[in-house]
Amino acid sequence: MPTVDNLGIRIHYELHGSGHPVVLIHGGTVSFQHNYADFGWIETLNSIGLQVIGLDLRGHGNSGKPHDIASYGTSNLASDVVAVLDHLSLTRASLVAYSIGTAVALHLLQHAPERFDRAALIATGDGLIGQLPHTFANILPSLLEVLDRTAYPKDLPKHLATYWNFVAATGGDRQALRALAQASYAPLTTTDASAIKIPTLVMSGQADRVLGQAPKLAEALGQGSYIEVPGADHFSLAADPRVQAEVARFIQPEAAAR
Repeated sequence: MPTVDNLGIRIHYELHGSGHPVVLIHGGTVSFQHNYADFGWIETLNSIGLQVIGLDLRGHGNSGKPHDIASYGTSNLASDVVAVLDHLSLTRASLVAYSIGTAVALHLLQHAPERFDRAALIATGDGLIGQLPHTFANILPSLLEVLDRTAYPKDLPKHLATYWNFVAATGGDRQALRALAQASYAPLTTTDASAIKIPTLVMSGQADRVLGQAPKLAEALGQGSYIEVPGADHFSLAADPRVQAEVARFIQPEAAAR
């Protein structure tokens, strides 16, 4: 099981296929396996000539799980991605990110734009540029409440209680995830967003109650485009063939030209 050491934290990664590399960043409480591999993303992207790089962010999956809040936050999670790219001697890649992973991706696009040529942000929302109510500062306290429960929280809304199922299914480390949920994931300013000139596809579900929708985020980005998937919620986008097809279509032209 390949890993890279990122300042003392073990980061698990895996490679699938060959071609131009695309890094897949998962959402909170799950892993690369549970967010992407289980739903056929590897096969979809390999089929258009892309090499899939999947990693488990710290606190998740097969990676290290520190329990201190200071180990988490946007910049620390982003450093896990950079550590994998550096370990593989990759200077440029495409990005696909999901949920809280989209905050990580935006940080990477802002602070290391030379490393990325194209990005797709899935299950994201306007809270990433500070639009209320779906900022991480507003929604992460609800995740803490879920993590504190010893049994399925049937009294909570389904879109929150679902996270309890994810943690149970993946054998998640609740202390690590509590630390993750208490760290900082500050939104971008619209000025910072407009400075990101990397072509970026933004996709949200019409029925997403976790992060809402993201038309303003897409508009704020220097080269953003937006698709809202009818009837989809925050979680169903991962398994939606429409989403995989749009992401593949968006990333493929650049890959084919290399």
